[in-house]
Amino acid sequence: MKEQHTLKTAKDKVMLAQHILEVRHEPVGAFLDVRGFVADYIKNNNYFPHWKIDSNIINFTDQSNKIELEGAFAGYKSAGYIVNNPQTRNYFVDKASAYWKGLNKNDYYKITKVIRFGCRTQTFVPTNRSFDQINELLFSTYYTDKVKTLVSGKQTNLQLIFDIIDGQFQVKVSVGPMHEKEVVPFFNFESSYFNKCGLFFDIDVFKTKDVDIASISKLLNEAVRLIWDKIENTANSLEL
Repeated sequence: MKEQHTLKTAKDKVMLAQHILEVRHEPVGAFLDVRGFVADYIKNNNYFPHWKIDSNIINFTDQSNKIELEGAFAGYKSAGYIVNNPQTRNYFVDKASAYWKGLNKNDYYKITKVIRFGCRTQTFVPTNRSFDQINELLFSTYYTDKVKTLVSGKQTNLQLIFDIIDGQFQVKVSVGPMHEKEVVPFFNFESSYFNKCGLFFDIDVFKTKDVDIASISKLLNEAVRLIWDKIENTANSLEL
């Protein structure tokens, strides 16, 4: 897969990301009888040029047999959108929201109740620092001297995991340093920046109560803003 554009912050910091929106809903049994209609609807409305129907889900892609920049899915109990390495932060939100709204306008696939809203973003922030330097920065920033004493020895590979509540969302955050090329298996695209060491984020933002169909686009916008705030605040605090 060829290397794509890259997202940069206002400080010209490179960040490579892939996003997925997943909306889980009560099973729609009728979906199994109208999969072809739904596939044609999405294609005819120019959301995606390609589709593949499996037993209980339709996968949409921007290329004939794969997702290069973006893809989507619709099934009898979930629907969602995928973007690989967008150039801007708004791209994922704009395209995923448009797809969700369009999907709900069709006459065949009728979602009645949302069970879970979820937005997951995996991000790699490349840097010229070494793995050991990034690891030490994380350790010295997030742990007190007392913890360092208790751990003792040389700390060689740190991974931070947080389960938090932020406003209306539950958030799972995983962050840690990566060696050169170590991050490659986590991403569905290629980049020369993977040849550098860097900081890897895996952030899942979700909500399971009081989620209605009309609120998905607003929730997505808020979730993505929350995700980028956490990533950028962490990267800036470490001076990467």
